[in-house]
Amino acid sequence: MVNLITKVMNAILIQLGNPAAFSLSSSLSPTVFLLFLVLILTSSNADALSSSSSTKTISFIDASGSPNQWPSALPVPENCQDELTARKSREAMAGQSPSALEGRCKVDFDAMGNGARFVHVDPPVLVIDDFLTPKQCTDVLQLTSIQPPPDAGRIIKLESRSYAEEGNKNRISTTWYVRYGCKAVAPLLNGISNLLPRVALEQIEELQLVRYAGSGQGFAWHEDALRPEYTTADAGGQRIATCLVYLDECDDGRTIFRDLLGSDNCRLAVSPKIGRALLFFPSATGRTRLGDAALISDSQKTFGEYHYDNTRADHRTSHAGEPPSGVGSKRQKHIAQLWIHSADHTPVVFGRGLNRHVEAKLG
Repeated sequence: MVNLITKVMNAILIQLGNPAAFSLSSSLSPTVFLLFLVLILTSSNADALSSSSSTKTISFIDASGSPNQWPSALPVPENCQDELTARKSREAMAGQSPSALEGRCKVDFDAMGNGARFVHVDPPVLVIDDFLTPKQCTDVLQLTSIQPPPDAGRIIKLESRSYAEEGNKNRISTTWYVRYGCKAVAPLLNGISNLLPRVALEQIEELQLVRYAGSGQGFAWHEDALRPEYTTADAGGQRIATCLVYLDECDDGRTIFRDLLGSDNCRLAVSPKIGRALLFFPSATGRTRLGDAALISDSQKTFGEYHYDNTRADHRTSHAGEPPSGVGSKRQKHIAQLWIHSADHTPVVFGRGLNRHVEAKLG
């Protein structure tokens, strides 16, 4: 029982970005509620939710200025600053199995209507418009309402609060955990299966819906790759892909990559658009030509150490969730978040055996 409790706590802390403390939803069972309460009371940072937390500085990210580029990085050709780099980018993007995706998941570029397009080459970052239809986005958003659809089953809601060591806010958001068998998320699972044909459903982490409400909520610079102690066989090893699907539109609220070059010599940024998916790869598997060249060509440590599953974190994928602005509905940003592991992931957030991949309603 102790091991199971530890795994449940670790799974939720990992998925929420390792927050210092968080509040609880009344939808939790009494047992799980007590487990969370014990965790909060024993946390050395449990005062993060106290009244004193309101005095902390609101400073999620500095989105201004040029990125601190890695010498190994390859932007898309139109953003390259010299013809040699542009030629390397074009070569890395060529074909149905581009070298830019070596060591990453195979992508079916024809699976999603308009198809996936590169917005950065190395590390690869792709955007897929119309991943979901507006109606499908609305159906998913209903799961975050006060009265979700009757067939949604159990949903766990958490208010996450996280602070960096210097006292600035690291993440403030609301997260809903949704079961694989929920009908409304079937298009998400179908979409990722079509886009990444060699990824098994069992490799997908628990589904999360996340809301950032207003300029006071966002997610500071972070990587999605797990620390070595969390890349266990039970967890499915390292995270090898991140897919974020924007469910609505807002002012600002971009996903910004700290060290990657976008247009106009600014940081690469992807804006929310209804149904748009953002795909990138927080780690690479095995040795790759571009990866090995990166280790030789720059003095920075581009990749982390190899894990037992032959993966290594790609530090160039550090990114942040910009707080939304605007008024009314434009003041909120909702995303569906899917993390894919190198092997089968064991879901434990709802309790072992209570949220199974096999329950997914795939078409």
